[in-house]
Amino acid sequence: MWILDSPPPPRPQQDEPPACAQQSMPSPASKLLPKNWKSTLCLPKTSFPVRNERTDRDRYLGRCTKDLYRWQRETRTTEHDGDFVLHDGPPFANGPLHIGHALNKILKDITCRFQLSLGKRVDFVPGWDCHGLPIEIQALEQQPARVPAGSSVLREPGEIRRIASRLAHDAFTKQRDDFQQWGIMADWDKPWKTMDQDYELRQLEIFKSMVQKGLIHRRRKPVYWSPSSRTALAEAELEYRDNHNSTAAYVKFPMDLDVRHCRGSQLWSYPQTGSGCVRVNALIWTTTPWTLPANRAIAVRSDIMYYIVNNPTHGRLLIASTAVKELQKVLPDGFEVIDNIMGEHLVGQNYWDPIYGAETQQRPILNGWFVSSDIGTGLVHMAPGHGMDDYETCQQHGISAYAPVDDAGCFVANALPPWAKDLGSRPVLFEGNAWVVKVLGSCGSLVKAYDFCHKYPYDWRTDQPVIVRATEQWFADVGQIQETALKSLETVNFLPASGRARLRSFVNSRAEWCISRQRTWGVPIPALYLKDGGKAIMTSESIEHIIKVVAERGTNAWFTDAENDPGWIAPSLLDQFGMHTIRRGQDTMDVWFDSGTSWTTMLKDGDKQICAPADVYLEGTDQHRGWFQSSLLTYVAQQSIRATDQVASSSAALAPFKSLITHGFVLDGDGRKMSKSIGNVISPEQIIEGTLLPRNAFSGGYDVLGPDALRLWVASTDYTSDVKVNLSFLQSIQTTLKKYRITFRFTLGALQDFRGPLTYVSNKLAVQNRMAILKLQQVHDSVRVHYSNGEYNRAVADINRYIAQDVSAFYMEAVKDALYTDRGEGRWQAQLTLLMIHQGLQTMLAPVTPLLIEETWEHTSDYMKEAFTHPLHTQWPMQKARLDLFKDAQLAKDLPLLDEARKAINTAQERARSAKCVGSSLECHVMLQFENVGHGIRNASQCFQRYLPDLATIFVVSQVDIYVGVMPSRMWTTEWIYSEAFEADGIGAVAHICKPSQAKCVRCWRFLAPVEARPEEAVCERCEGVLDWLRQSDPGLFARADEQNDASPGA
Repeated sequence: MWILDSPPPPRPQQDEPPACAQQSMPSPASKLLPKNWKSTLCLPKTSFPVRNERTDRDRYLGRCTKDLYRWQRETRTTEHDGDFVLHDGPPFANGPLHIGHALNKILKDITCRFQLSLGKRVDFVPGWDCHGLPIEIQALEQQPARVPAGSSVLREPGEIRRIASRLAHDAFTKQRDDFQQWGIMADWDKPWKTMDQDYELRQLEIFKSMVQKGLIHRRRKPVYWSPSSRTALAEAELEYRDNHNSTAAYVKFPMDLDVRHCRGSQLWSYPQTGSGCVRVNALIWTTTPWTLPANRAIAVRSDIMYYIVNNPTHGRLLIASTAVKELQKVLPDGFEVIDNIMGEHLVGQNYWDPIYGAETQQRPILNGWFVSSDIGTGLVHMAPGHGMDDYETCQQHGISAYAPVDDAGCFVANALPPWAKDLGSRPVLFEGNAWVVKVLGSCGSLVKAYDFCHKYPYDWRTDQPVIVRATEQWFADVGQIQETALKSLETVNFLPASGRARLRSFVNSRAEWCISRQRTWGVPIPALYLKDGGKAIMTSESIEHIIKVVAERGTNAWFTDAENDPGWIAPSLLDQFGMHTIRRGQDTMDVWFDSGTSWTTMLKDGDKQICAPADVYLEGTDQHRGWFQSSLLTYVAQQSIRATDQVASSSAALAPFKSLITHGFVLDGDGRKMSKSIGNVISPEQIIEGTLLPRNAFSGGYDVLGPDALRLWVASTDYTSDVKVNLSFLQSIQTTLKKYRITFRFTLGALQDFRGPLTYVSNKLAVQNRMAILKLQQVHDSVRVHYSNGEYNRAVADINRYIAQDVSAFYMEAVKDALYTDRGEGRWQAQLTLLMIHQGLQTMLAPVTPLLIEETWEHTSDYMKEAFTHPLHTQWPMQKARLDLFKDAQLAKDLPLLDEARKAINTAQERARSAKCVGSSLECHVMLQFENVGHGIRNASQCFQRYLPDLATIFVVSQVDIYVGVMPSRMWTTEWIYSEAFEADGIGAVAHICKPSQAKCVRCWRFLAPVEARPEEAVCERCEGVLDWLRQSDPGLFARADEQNDASPGA
């Protein structure tokens, strides 16, 4: 404990010159000189190495990760310290870790470590997403030799699941080990995995609750479908490519237009096909010609004006008035506008499908809110089996979804008319699309077809384009809880703030969530079906029974047990239908439903339904439409079903997170996405091992940077946007780490013989020490604020500036004289100040570079280890309280003036160095001259007079004098003089430096020795007192001057 209001401290427990030795005094041994001047100095000594050693890494890693996490869980309590819960968004258990994983996991670790330093008990349990298509594809690729490559013959579900489970477990084990190599502090002994049985059972319980609430239903509607994966996909499983090439086409749909609502009169002059009707062609534009065989309606917008134009080649065409300019590019032979009609009068009229011909039943023109007047022709062909908006609009008019496409994305022959049988088995995105365009051309309905580059969805796992296709799927009715979910976000803190609008937009745009997948490796949807007709059976009773069986047999048994196994069927259903009429479904749940129920891992003992929200969720910005959204929806849904007392006490539902932090993606130095094909992939191991940097010029090998380099890179970035990594950035990281090590090496060396005491009256400290502590207070407070706000890059920037400017450039230079040459209170004060700086840096850097901090503790003296808390256990508030005891309001006010004078002196010294007048700053005598004008001169001069005894130490010069007004004329007779103006409290001032009038002290190198002394014996008054004491206490260090051949130089 620091006690700063006690009397001045007793002398340190070390040999020290007596009080009389603090002043020069005649001594009969004055002619005795040191055999080696360095032996009279107190130079720093430490075992702390200059470079990071790979051999020590594992030892420090274990201490600052597993051991530290275990320590804080065992010693800190919720009641006294409070818990901080960061819920881990699970990485996919597939493949090696990459640089994006490093950005994510290290940001989480920095967040947890800062909370640990605030005194919290951290709860961070890592998790893994283990189901899904990528792992299943790997399992399928491990076909037996007898199965030809590419064959449609697949393994039995049980075998696929067995292989997939092994693959996921292997990947999990490797990733877990690699994460720990990055210094991640977590509960590595008890991670959770979505394939664990207890996890799957909790997930099924959540599903059952949603069924009871009426949030789960099954119907046939369009969904994103991946032909390459042969499964439905959710929006979160898509990647949009901006450079996808499609065949765009302008297609004519013949119709008999009722001209009675036309605003002109020219159409009346054309032949009529019926009462008030004239034959025209509704012109549509589409980028998916392959969907035209499934056309069931055309959409217009009632408030748009439509033109009837006449073209020599294609006759009368119906288009939106806003499409005229674009149509001029399509029809080079021109056209004329002959009439117009409002969209509201087109609604309800009919047309014929150009592919099926006029002999088929006419189809309606409907009003569509989604029709745009800015693109296309203002008329939209609608295929309710292949479009979301098309489906919703057609449903309102009793038009069913029609999708003649199979799971592989090919046309189904028996779903097409006889003349279109050639379409059968053709992939709709390739040959099928071309065939439809050819048919349109042959029947005269094609106006133009051309290549069109646009944005298009791809399956993020297979990297192949998807389609929209109507299939029977299970859906979660998000619309019922949408408003509640949006309301719950009002109390959430978002970083960056833009995340709020982004998540709201995704939640607001989703009315249904397709949760079924046509895969084997996943949690089965607990649905039963009647073999005759395929009707689904799903009740709370049937699901409850299935959950009990899963608890006994596991989810694998769902796929491997005999088809007629009655054990899976609830007794009441067996009585009603019998065991031979019911089959188990083969669909699995969306992996986002898997991970979206991961909040159940935060349930405390005894809780079964809901848990308190986590303090933080932290993931990439792509998770707004993925894990963030699925977690929010399942959590809110569960609250709406059965809330605990904790949640029920609130008038509104809660989100599963109190704060939501998102980061960008990692790009190369040119801002490109990392890709193996480009060859710009950077792995975390390359940064750790230093192999991206130039080889060491001396050893020829690479300088190992260690995990702290990877962590410092993460902490130095503005993660709220995309993050770049390049050579220059890594070189700056290397330089920064070296600076950290040099600083700690200095402080550890200076403190190696420190023995206290730890009590002192703060205002008795020398000014340079109080200045150093004040600067530490300032950076300590700013860094804490930045950490609290998640601004880790700003925290690191403040630390780096502090080390470079306030520690290295200022205090380490100012303190060396007292630290090396003083044997009394001056040295002890310096050590006390360095101790505070040392501990302050440890606290500030602990969240970012824990291995470095653990290593500094390893090389700390036994005395300090007994006297102080381990730096990774230190609580920030306690250290702040110690620093606050040193607050000095007057010095804080004066500090800017002192700093301005120091800058001016440094500038003048640089000019003197350029002229070869000085080498060391101690070769300077400083004169501060202030203008004798205004009231401010009193404040400015008093400020510097107040600290005059310590100004030479602060400025690291030999002597400082202060003058107001004109300087003595003798000052201008010096051998050289350099001046630099500065402003002091609004008053003009000048810092003059000139050659000192006294000789250089051979021991401390200050120019304070008598000029008449021989150069090899010239000693200042302070050093002479120390030497007198040493001659008495350790005479072996000395010899008579006439007995020495040479005496080594001093400091």
